[in-house]
Amino acid sequence: MDHILNDETGQIDFDTYLRYLNSIQDRLPIHVYSFASDSRHFDLRSRSSLHDAWLNAITVSEMVSGDRSEVRRIAIHICLLGSYHDRKIHLHYNDVERYQLDTPTRHGDPRFTHIGHGDLLTHEVRLGEQGLLIHELKFERGATILIECADFRHSEEITDVKSGSNGG
Repeated sequence: MDHILNDETGQIDFDTYLRYLNSIQDRLPIHVYSFASDSRHFDLRSRSSLHDAWLNAITVSEMVSGDRSEVRRIAIHICLLGSYHDRKIHLHYNDVERYQLDTPTRHGDPRFTHIGHGDLLTHEVRLGEQGLLIHELKFERGATILIECADFRHSEEITDVKSGSNGG
């Protein structure tokens, strides 16, 4: 995380992140800037927040074309269960150039015997050195997903309307 986490405190610093996004706004697709700068995707009270969401699935695919299916492009789909458990949050990445999945070992910590990756703590969109989009997600257990791609889309699918407090 280069912009959303404060180096000194490790806390989420949305203001610094928003200043960074505003400085690169003209180099981002409109829909990516809209997603990345929308405070609802970070706000603990928002049902659209990625904070406290759980990873349901990550799918890496090769999209093929050409007479012999020789032209191949990587696509990634991430499905998150929203923090209120009333929606699925879908992230679709196209023309992926690089991705990294890192899940540190649990080292016998009993808190991590049943939580998988844990809650999504935060995420940030930034530009890579070659001008591609980078979306990085950081989870409670220290796991990270980093995807560098030409474009990505976000959508939400309402699954069940539940009342109550944040599920994370």
